[in-house]
Amino acid sequence: MSKNVYIVGFGKAVLGMAAVLESKIREHIIDGIISVPIGMSAAYETELKEIKKLKIYEGASNNIPDENSLLAATKISELITLLKETDLLIVLISGGGSALLPAPKPPLSLSEKQKVISLLTSKGANIEELNAVRKQLSTLKGGNLALLAKPAKVISLILSDIIGDPIGMIASGPTVQNSDSPSLALSIIEKYDIVNQLPKSAIQILKNASNNNEIKEKFSHVNNFIIGNNETALRAASRAANDLNYQSIILSNKLKGIASTTGKNLISLVSAVMQNKVELCGEIIKKLELPSYCKDILLNNLLQDQRKNICLLLGGETTVEVHGSGIGGRNQELSLAAALELHVQKHHNIILLSAGTDGIDGPTCAAGALASTSLMKEALKKD
Repeated sequence: MSKNVYIVGFGKAVLGMAAVLESKIREHIIDGIISVPIGMSAAYETELKEIKKLKIYEGASNNIPDENSLLAATKISELITLLKETDLLIVLISGGGSALLPAPKPPLSLSEKQKVISLLTSKGANIEELNAVRKQLSTLKGGNLALLAKPAKVISLILSDIIGDPIGMIASGPTVQNSDSPSLALSIIEKYDIVNQLPKSAIQILKNASNNNEIKEKFSHVNNFIIGNNETALRAASRAANDLNYQSIILSNKLKGIASTTGKNLISLVSAVMQNKVELCGEIIKKLELPSYCKDILLNNLLQDQRKNICLLLGGETTVEVHGSGIGGRNQELSLAAALELHVQKHHNIILLSAGTDGIDGPTCAAGALASTSLMKEALKKD
């Protein structure tokens, strides 16, 4: 290993990643900066004790880029531009990294970029669409961070939060060569009909990008590694369920759709399973937009041991269409919809947990929420 190691990181999980990494290679580390959500240092006091050589910046309140995360991105840029060929840059990336590494392309201001992302989010744009736009509006995303670090070697350790693990989309791919069509970002803006609501500077940058046919730079100095993803979390959850004497079934890691609709459909699916309504199971699986083979997985596993309690596991990423000014994340919205459906169907032996693997759900300090008939009864009593 090079004796001159530099570390930068951004995302909801990188404080823990950085703590472990520094404990392993501390003697080689020269300097480093990590950008994490506000409140992470207080929440991870044990991990914080392991971090002695890295500077920690907290920002992105409510998962929206802010002045604090902009400062962190600026400091990261300043650090990596000084690297030499003999240096090694290790980049730690996890979900939430996009908001924690804002570096708007001039003349776009941070507040203008915030408006673009907020508008897209409120319209229900998925993570792939958000990141495609972010890449074109940033000086660090879409592989630009890796290019800025040249001629140093770059190793990225990535925790994936996107279905299918497209490394160019995770945190908007700061160390991955941008393979998007130049016109993709502009077409997304047009799809959601928000062109007239966006700052002129943003529109101009996206139009310039759509007309850009420049030769791509080589990324031979970069190695990207997925070290954890949704499938990893599902396997761990399955082992834990088995240890608790549940029959665990991993149905899919491709769950998506509108959170509220998905929550309702998941309860309907479990209800159909409990009543042995095979055809209805197939219909609901279609509504959930899951692969057709999920029906076979479900039914084949249920025949194994009908005496055991069942733990049905799904992973993926749902979206939320924002209405009003309430707070919460996709997991809490999914759980609330599930709770309402449980209350309607009067199921007393179904419990649903929807949680984010990074421990943060939307602009809240909760990872998600539980839903059950008993919890609904308690809530209605309080009202």
